[in-house]
Amino acid sequence: MELGIIDEQERSDNFRKVVRLEVTSKDDFKTDTVRSLYEWWRSFQPSLPTRADFDIARHWRLAPFLYVIEVLGPGKYLHRLNGEKVVEIVGVSMRGHEISPGNPLPENRLFAEYLNTLVDSRQCRRCSGTADVFGKKYHEFETVDCPLQGKNGEIAFIIGAISLTS
Repeated sequence: MELGIIDEQERSDNFRKVVRLEVTSKDDFKTDTVRSLYEWWRSFQPSLPTRADFDIARHWRLAPFLYVIEVLGPGKYLHRLNGEKVVEIVGVSMRGHEISPGNPLPENRLFAEYLNTLVDSRQCRRCSGTADVFGKKYHEFETVDCPLQGKNGEIAFIIGAISLTS
């Protein structure tokens, strides 16, 4: 999957346009919520944080905007957690849903390809675009998606945050 490509195909979730990009600095982000998660992740560089490094008690204000995805194997992922704001923006709780290239929903197949870029690069990525939220069309949103290292140095989880920018 090439970054920077605009995804505007029919979807079953609230997203209408999604652009996936590399993160160049904290200034890429418009919202404090998303920027804060990125800055936390960046503070571990050149190493990668683990899931155990993320203490929700220190980041309680981010909780409604967070999601955690477990890496099950090559190209196979499981949504472990999503906060209330994530559900509002996405339009459905993804908790417990598997994401893979064989998923029947095209948006989940594309999401699996995107997650592969995070695992392969071991770098944060970001998304932005528009979504229909709260019955209104064309709210802008942004995300950050941060890989978390497992015990053997592999990418075991991805923690992300999503927020509306308009």
